[in-house]
Amino acid sequence: MSGSLDHVALISLPFEATTSFLTGTVAGPEAILREITSLDGYDLAMGRNPWQGVAVKKMLAHDERLKDPHGLIAAAYRSGRSVLEENGFPLGLGGEHTVSIGMIKAARAKGPLGIVQLDAHADLRDTYEGNPYSHACAMRRSIAFDCPLMGIGIRAISKEEMQVAAERSDIVLVHGRAATTSTGWFSHLNELPDRVYLTIDLDAFDPSCVSAVGTPEPGGMSYENVLNFLRVLFQKKNVVAADVVELRPGDGDAPSLRLVARLVGAIVGLCFNGST
Repeated sequence: MSGSLDHVALISLPFEATTSFLTGTVAGPEAILREITSLDGYDLAMGRNPWQGVAVKKMLAHDERLKDPHGLIAAAYRSGRSVLEENGFPLGLGGEHTVSIGMIKAARAKGPLGIVQLDAHADLRDTYEGNPYSHACAMRRSIAFDCPLMGIGIRAISKEEMQVAAERSDIVLVHGRAATTSTGWFSHLNELPDRVYLTIDLDAFDPSCVSAVGTPEPGGMSYENVLNFLRVLFQKKNVVAADVVELRPGDGDAPSLRLVARLVGAIVGLCFNGST
C-alpha cells in the first residue's frame, strides 16, 4: 500500500556518539551498502529479485565525523524530507538509533504518522546517562511529534519506560515472546494511522540470527518472523519511510551482514512490488 514511487534513496547515516555497550555502528551503513552489491539478485524468500525495476539513489546524510546529535537530526531530517518531496522512499541505514529521530520528523511533516518499531529495547527513556538524545531515548523523542507507536519484540525495558507506556493510549508494546509465538498482535496495526514509519533496530532479532549489534539481548525474532510481519505491514499500511539501524560489523560477522542486506532488499521489494 505504499503507492506509486519514483525511487528508493539509501541514506547513509553513520552516526555513533551515545552507544552504551558495544561500539562500531558508525561502520554499519558502508558495510550494508557493500554487502547489497555482492548479493545474487534473486531472493528465494521473496520469490523474486526485490531490486528489479527499482531506481536506486545513494545519499550521505551528513559528514561521518559529525558527533553532535542536534546536527545529525537536522541533517537526517533534510535528507528524508528532500526524498519525500521528490516522491521517493527514504531508507536510512544506521548508525545508532538516534538517527531515526530526524527521519521520523521528516515523514511526520508530510502528514499524520504512526511508528512501527522492531527492537529489543523500548527506547522510551527521557534521558540516558544525562543525554536526552541517547539511542535509548530515540522513541521518546519521536513520539513527541504526535506519532502513535507500536513497539515489537521488546525484551528489555526500564520501570520509567513501562510507566510511560502504561500512561499513554497511543503506545503499544509487544513483548519479545509474543512476537515469536503468535500473530494476534498484528491487529494492533489497526490502531495506527494509514501512513507509518518503519524502524528496525537489528537487536530485535535473536542473537543467533544477528549477533553484530550494539546492545544484544537474549531471545528475539527470526528472519521468518520479521518477514511475515513485514508482508502484513506493507499490505495494510502505507509505509512512507524506514530505517535499519545498530549494525556493528566486524570480523566473523558475515552471517549477520548477509541477513541485513537481505532485509533491506525485502523492504525495497515490499515497498515497490507489493506483498505477494
